[in-house]
Amino acid sequence: MYDANPPLKSLALAPYPQADEKQIDLRAETEMAILQDVIASVRNLRAELKVEPRLKTPIEIFAAEAEVRALIEQNQGAVRNDRQANVEELTFAEKPLAQVGNVRHTARFDVRLVYEQKIDVAAECERLKKEMEKIEKGIASGQRQLGNEQFLAKAPPQVVENLKKQQQELAVLHQKTHSKLNELGCG
Repeated sequence: MYDANPPLKSLALAPYPQADEKQIDLRAETEMAILQDVIASVRNLRAELKVEPRLKTPIEIFAAEAEVRALIEQNQGAVRNDRQANVEELTFAEKPLAQVGNVRHTARFDVRLVYEQKIDVAAECERLKKEMEKIEKGIASGQRQLGNEQFLAKAPPQVVENLKKQQQELAVLHQKTHSKLNELGCG
């Protein structure tokens, strides 16, 4: 590296390297941050929707600023080639993506994962029914404990309070699961 002639006896004695201000390009850093944000948004949407990792999906982007849109258009190969984003096709929307689902909004763009989740209705109904049974058992158990005067007299106040909170959470879960069952027509 030094043609067998090091400038100092040890690297430990060398001064710490200084940043070269001429090599700092804020515009390039901003552009790179935008592209990273696009890829991270797509990855997060895939994770939220539990999209199978191998499945390629199209995305749609709305960018209000012409510069941001041009940047993404010029670098769509980088977005498409990201293995975890696994983008099949990238298209641009002409209006904001506020009224559609599967969207991630940022300050500079909206990105939508064009994905229709196909589910096995019978399997999902069965899963939801099992979940409902667990919730109902939890509610019944909690109500038994809260109805037991001896338990209430002996239990610390914090335990009783936590049990009441748990009952409220289970009631909300019960309502949501019931709504999902009705949506799917599971009866």
